[in-house]
Amino acid sequence: MKLKKLLLNSSYKILQGNLDIEITDIAFDSRKVKSGALFVCIPGFQVDGHDFISQAVEKGASALVVEKDVSDIPEHITVIQVDHARQALPQLSHLFYGRPTEKVNLIGITGTNGKTSVSFLISKILSTAGRTVGLAGTIRKQVGEKVIPFHTTTPTTPESSDLQRLFKMMVREGAEDIVMEVSSIALEQGRVDGCRFKVGVFTNLSPDHLDDHGTMENYKRAKMKLFNRCEYHVINRDDKVAEEILAMATGSILTYGIEHEEVDLKATHIAINAEGVRFTMEYQGEKVEAAIAIPGKFSVYNALAAAAACIPLGLSLEEIAKGLAAVEGVRGRFENVPIPSEFHVIVDYAHSPDALENVLHTIRDFVKGRVITIFGCGGDRDPSKRPLMGKIAGELSDLCILTSDNPRTEEPETILNHIEVGIKETQCQYVSEVDRRKAIGRGLQMAKEGDVVLIAGKGHEDYQEVNGEKMHFDDVEEVKNWVKQQENVD
Repeated sequence: MKLKKLLLNSSYKILQGNLDIEITDIAFDSRKVKSGALFVCIPGFQVDGHDFISQAVEKGASALVVEKDVSDIPEHITVIQVDHARQALPQLSHLFYGRPTEKVNLIGITGTNGKTSVSFLISKILSTAGRTVGLAGTIRKQVGEKVIPFHTTTPTTPESSDLQRLFKMMVREGAEDIVMEVSSIALEQGRVDGCRFKVGVFTNLSPDHLDDHGTMENYKRAKMKLFNRCEYHVINRDDKVAEEILAMATGSILTYGIEHEEVDLKATHIAINAEGVRFTMEYQGEKVEAAIAIPGKFSVYNALAAAAACIPLGLSLEEIAKGLAAVEGVRGRFENVPIPSEFHVIVDYAHSPDALENVLHTIRDFVKGRVITIFGCGGDRDPSKRPLMGKIAGELSDLCILTSDNPRTEEPETILNHIEVGIKETQCQYVSEVDRRKAIGRGLQMAKEGDVVLIAGKGHEDYQEVNGEKMHFDDVEEVKNWVKQQENVD
C-alpha cells in the first residue's frame, strides 16, 4: 500500500523523502521490521522506539513515523513526524490491514473481572447458533475450532498493529463475529482506537491495576473509554459505577442485572449448586429457563453479560439458552480438576480481591468439609491489594497456604509478608511455602473427604515468572502429577 494512502486519516509533517513509496508492513518493534516496512517509533514505559531507528533501517525499513526530532537518517528513508506516534499507529494499522473491523461484528468486553469468561460464553453462544466466530482472548486466539498461532507481549489486548493484523487473519478465516477482551491499559494507550465496535460490554469495576493507573478514578475513566465508540452498550446495572457509564454512553443501551429493578435483561429464580447454576432470563416480557455448568452467582452475571451482548446480534433467548447449556467450562476459570479423591480441587485465575472473594463465596455455598486456599500475589504489581487478599482468604477459608504467584523481580518472601499482614487479622490457620509446587502438594496432602482445595491466581497460565525469567508451570498439571505420584507410592 502506498504511504500516502496510509496517512489519509493522520495529521503529519514530511521531514524528508516522499509519500509515493510502497509499504509492505507496519512495525513498532525494530526486531520485527521487514524490508519495505513502516517503522513507528513509540515512546514506551521502558524503551523508546526512537532509540532503535538505526536497527530498523538496517533491517530494511522504508519509512519512519516519529514524534521527536531525529537526525542522520539516510536520504532514501522517508521520515514522517506526528504529534503522537502511539495515537497514529492504530489508524495506520486499520488502513494497512484493510479496515477489518468494518467487515465483522466486533464485540469488546471490559471490566475488572469476567472478561475472559464472558468472551468465551459469547463465542460459545454464537457458534452454537451456527455462526463463525473469532475469539481474541487472554487464553487463546481462534476462529471456529481453528486456533491461530499468535504471539503478543500484551496478552489481554495486543498492541494496535498486532490487533489489526489478527483481525485481518480472522476475516480471512471467515469470521462473521469477533469477540475480544479490552483491558484498561489498552484503552488508555489507544490500542483499540482503530476498531469499530458493534457491541461494548461492561462487567464490573473493583480495585485492580492501580500500579498502572495510580488511582481508582483513573482506572474507571480508562474503562469508560470503550463506551463512546460502540453501536450498542451492554451494562451491568448492579455495579456501582453503572450510572456513570450510562450517563456518558453514546448509542443504544441494554442493561442487565439481578438486584436492580430497572434492567432490560434480568435473572430470576436463581438456583446454585456444585454442578452449576439455573435461572430464568427475562427480557421484554419473555421468560426462558437457562443453565450453565459453572457454579456461583458470578456465573449468572457472566451469563447475563454474554446473553445481553448477543441480543443486538439478532439471537433469540432460546438460542442464547441453548448456547449457555453447551458450555462445559472455561480454562482456568473455576476449573474443577478431576482426581480420584474424596475432595475437590478447583483452579481459578482469581488474582484480585474481588475475584478471590467471589470464588470463595461460591465454594462456601456447597463445600461439605474445609476450604483450603493456596494462593499468592504477583510481583511488580500493586502491593496494596496483597493484605486485602490475605484478609479475604483468611475470612473465607479454613486453612491458607501462602505461596508464590509470579514474583517477577520481587523477592517472594516480601510478597508473602505483605499478604500475611491481612491474614493475621483473621482467625484462619496459615502456612507459607514459597515454592508453589511444594505448596500445592502440601495442600493436596492435607485435604480430606468433603474438602475443597482452591488453587488461585494463575488459572490458565502455563508459566511462572521468577527473577524476570519465565519457566513452565501449570497448576492443573501439578495437581495431576501429584495424583500420579500418590498412585506410584501406593
